[in-house]
Amino acid sequence: MFQELGRQPISEKEIRLNFTLPYMKFWNKYFPDLTREKQCGLYEKYVHQVDESGSYPEVNEVIESLARSGWRLFVLSSDPVSKLVPETKKSGLSRFFTKVIGGVHEKDEVLLSLIDEYGLDRDHTFYVGDTSGDVEAGKSANVRTIGISWGFQDKSILSSSDPDFLIDSIRELKDIVKAVQD
Repeated sequence: MFQELGRQPISEKEIRLNFTLPYMKFWNKYFPDLTREKQCGLYEKYVHQVDESGSYPEVNEVIESLARSGWRLFVLSSDPVSKLVPETKKSGLSRFFTKVIGGVHEKDEVLLSLIDEYGLDRDHTFYVGDTSGDVEAGKSANVRTIGISWGFQDKSILSSSDPDFLIDSIRELKDIVKAVQD
């Protein structure tokens, strides 16, 4: 995308250190005149050229366990629906999600609408994400936040956003939600 926009690409490390949400903050840092519409079109074009992601180890087991324990699970992503939904189905996890929402720019707004739509209890709602922007969105919606250290953003940046929990293994989710249920 950087090349198509007339600039040398930046390193993966620089992306992991500087990426933020809403994602246009990141893009406008490098391309001040880039519109969201143009960015979405370019992202849609290039995201399908990237290898399909697979689940991290133990994710399927933990997601299934949480769903079977009565937790309602949602996916809220900035990835376009055209990428997100097929990947969710391919993973075999789609049956465990109450709703999968893609193409999200303002995650806090969509999170708030999910809380209202489904009558979610904020004391028993967790927002799990891999960027400081995810943590900020969860805090804005007044829910507990869980940062996952193995995701997109550098752990030091994610940690500085002060999530309620910062985990290094997906298995830790089960312990966190069990403590809330007890």
